[in-house]
Amino acid sequence: MKQGSCITDWAAVSTPAICCILVGIAASCAPHPTSIGTDGALARTIQEVEAGRVSTPLIEQSSPGSEASVTFLVKGTGDGVPRIVSDVTGWGVRPDDETFDLTVGATTRIGKTEWYRLETHVAPRARVEYLVVLGPTDYRVDPNNPRQAALHTSGPVSEMVTPDYVPPPAFAEPHVTPRGRTVEGTINSRVLGGSRRVIVYLPSTYRDDGAYPIAVFHSGWGRVRTGELPRVLDWLVAHGTIKPIIVAFLQSYLPGDADNREGPPMRSYLTEEALEWLVERFSITSDPGERAVLAVSYGAKDALDAALAPGSPYGCVGLMIPGRRLTPADLLALTERPVRSLRVAILAGRYDGANLATARNADRVLTGAGHDVDFMLVPEGHNRATWRNHFGDVLVSLFGI
Repeated sequence: MKQGSCITDWAAVSTPAICCILVGIAASCAPHPTSIGTDGALARTIQEVEAGRVSTPLIEQSSPGSEASVTFLVKGTGDGVPRIVSDVTGWGVRPDDETFDLTVGATTRIGKTEWYRLETHVAPRARVEYLVVLGPTDYRVDPNNPRQAALHTSGPVSEMVTPDYVPPPAFAEPHVTPRGRTVEGTINSRVLGGSRRVIVYLPSTYRDDGAYPIAVFHSGWGRVRTGELPRVLDWLVAHGTIKPIIVAFLQSYLPGDADNREGPPMRSYLTEEALEWLVERFSITSDPGERAVLAVSYGAKDALDAALAPGSPYGCVGLMIPGRRLTPADLLALTERPVRSLRVAILAGRYDGANLATARNADRVLTGAGHDVDFMLVPEGHNRATWRNHFGDVLVSLFGI
């Protein structure tokens, strides 16, 4: 525990779970009949995989809360050594974001078979996304793993979880009632040079004479249209985990908008135009401590810029898997501004190799500047499912009862 900063490592949070060896996603709670550490044993297991009785990867965890060993299995095509690119083994993107390391995730042939293996270890309660690479441009889901994450921007990816993984209750349980509602609108923005859409979530208890906390989700308009985030909000409010809250999901960027109106225009949009539009139409508190600006990945820099602007209407900020666009120089410049202390929630992925350093640096710099930081480290990567699954954790950190 650091002074002025709360660190939560969700991989270390214990939970009741079945202590077993899990083969792929099949809920087999008896030990695997053979060790998966030898080629002979793997050859026998492969027969089960080919027969469709065992799914991949092979995941072994001795007890809940312990590290899990993972053996990826893939059948080659004769065109080179297959690879497994993933949150935990690396996706191969070099720091320039333009070239790839084509050696990442290389597998090892199993005896004289057509099958290859790659072994690694993951933290407890981990959720890992991955793809099988059979050629320079041939990226596929694992044909022997029926579990997929359907939220990847370029299509489905394979997904594996440890036996003690706990899915978000808002999705694992039936959708609660009563439910809030959403209202759609358009903000005519002078600073951004055109109109932007907005979807506003109102809790089931909403009244026009209230004064509700608000979270403004920068560039969240496209992320809410599936209905998943309102479901999370309904669950949190119904269980009394957070106060009844208004959440505005903004369209901030437009396709083809090369510079995204970054810097002062976006800051004015978030701190002035968008919030003024919301206050005119909904019952929103005037207390900055009950107002938050949220963002994911690329947008983290804009959200922090808005929260740390002189006279900002926001006293809270949520940074979900912040991306490298938020540089160390940006952090130092932003924290030199003479502003009130903020309540900050930072969601970081243990397997977000390219961006974890950014999240850790934001934690260090903001804490050093006197802000109240809650740093949440989850055993997942940099993807949409990660922040979606932990969106509720960020809101609890900022608005929890």
